[in-house]
Amino acid sequence: MVSISSASWKSLVQELEDLINSPQVLERDLQQFFEQNPEFLCGDAYEEARPHVVLQREGNGPLIPDFALKPSNSNALCDLLELKLPKARLLRISKNRVRLTSAIMEACAQLREYQSYFEDHEKRISVERMYGLRFFRPRMMVLIGKRSDYEATALRNAETDVPNLQIVTYDDILERARSRMRRR
Repeated sequence: MVSISSASWKSLVQELEDLINSPQVLERDLQQFFEQNPEFLCGDAYEEARPHVVLQREGNGPLIPDFALKPSNSNALCDLLELKLPKARLLRISKNRVRLTSAIMEACAQLREYQSYFEDHEKRISVERMYGLRFFRPRMMVLIGKRSDYEATALRNAETDVPNLQIVTYDDILERARSRMRRR
């Protein structure tokens, strides 16, 4: 991974924060930012965030996840990340219960389709040959919303409704980036 100067990293963090806080931001704006700055998605666990890997299917058209995350450990398997908007709500809170919103459940359904694709051995081999990425039952991650909008316990409690889904918020990405900035 290319080393970025402290001033450049600070500028990129500000650019991402501005995107996140813009009411006009579109998923494609975020996609473009992360394609140009994959280190925001990679953290320490992944060496590469590969955009738009095409998963070919007969008759139904291809599936195209936003990012395939290639782990730093060459023996580990890749994971999938889907981008949603920072303004998306994570929880629906009613008098007696807290639950995940339809935006989260829609992302979950989308990711589950991608995950199911890799149950087929031939499809896994094809993707590995084409992209050099190894998959089997990839972890499903969605980057969505802001954690700061909710009590930590309410979000943690609701997250248990879909145990195979990892919810990553834009706050999480910014905090990890700021932490990296402090260590420079």
